[in-house]
Amino acid sequence: MKKIAVLGAGDGGQACAACLSLAGYEVNLYNRGVDRLKPILESGGIQVTGAKEGFAKLNKITTDIKEAIEDVSLIIIAVPAFAHKHLAETCIPHLEDGQIVTYVGKGGGTLVFAQTLKSLGAKKSIILGETNTLPYASKSIGSAQVRVGILKKGGFLAAALPAKNTRKLVNVLKEIYPIVVPATNVLETLLTDFNAIDHVAALIPNVGHVGNSTGEYLLFKDGVTPSVGRVIQAVDRERLAIMKVLGLNQTPYEEWLFKQGFIDTIESTVYEAIKKSTLKGAIPCGPSIMQHRFITEDVPYGLVTMASLGDMLGVPTTVIKSLITLASAMNQVDYWKEGRTVEKLGISGLNVDELHKFVMEGKL
Repeated sequence: MKKIAVLGAGDGGQACAACLSLAGYEVNLYNRGVDRLKPILESGGIQVTGAKEGFAKLNKITTDIKEAIEDVSLIIIAVPAFAHKHLAETCIPHLEDGQIVTYVGKGGGTLVFAQTLKSLGAKKSIILGETNTLPYASKSIGSAQVRVGILKKGGFLAAALPAKNTRKLVNVLKEIYPIVVPATNVLETLLTDFNAIDHVAALIPNVGHVGNSTGEYLLFKDGVTPSVGRVIQAVDRERLAIMKVLGLNQTPYEEWLFKQGFIDTIESTVYEAIKKSTLKGAIPCGPSIMQHRFITEDVPYGLVTMASLGDMLGVPTTVIKSLITLASAMNQVDYWKEGRTVEKLGISGLNVDELHKFVMEGKL
């Protein structure tokens, strides 16, 4: 595998494209708008600093999706969850048999992609997969420059839809991301959503700081008190209860922090884990507005999905629902209506056995 297409030129997409280029792959970078691409086009690539260093020359930098994915082996979709459907609609007509399409970042992309394939009446012989997070933390720091802050050590899950293709997917991804491990199925990658667990539960109790920060406020360092830590932990335990009903691996949030290399030992509470982790300095000043992706993405495409699954399976999600309601009131947005529910994912009304059959075999 030498040719890879990365779709999305945000922080995560630029980091993926640049790091793969530095590793010796021929990388095409696509973005639907040209503004993000202009400085990259002018320089011919992306300057990488931080945990990786170097100038990453890219093979193609384009707004033409056909040009981006033509003759590539692997297509990586690195966009926010609200763009999952648009990217599916954009690239499906141009896919070639045998290609591997993988969403990286927030899970659920495969279910959206499968729904889009069905609605378009398209039949494609591809391997479709997703991960539960990005392979590294990253931040755009200027024109055609990205800082790769943390190379994650583990906790990087991947699953295919259907899951019978997961081993093939993981074997390919291991070439570029050796830390990747197979998840049981895409329900596990969907529910192992770190951002939905800690972003919303940390931000909403600290809403008084939003817009009033003097530049000294750090969300996880200053905002996570023992009480806030208990809210984050309550969200996580409701998530784990859903996973238990589905027969999935139930790894607590604090253990995931250890697996990803954010802490050196597994702590007994979320509060202690965060206070001893590198997260405490990861979000300078915290978000300055409530219309931030910690709310606008993690509520409708994270917490709403968990609550919707919980309702369908009879699992209470009292704390999660409270945070959704508060976020909706604060931003004057109905996140229940906007969010990614089981209906929108095409799995509403299924019992546990039917869900398993769908994600394992691709059949309802």
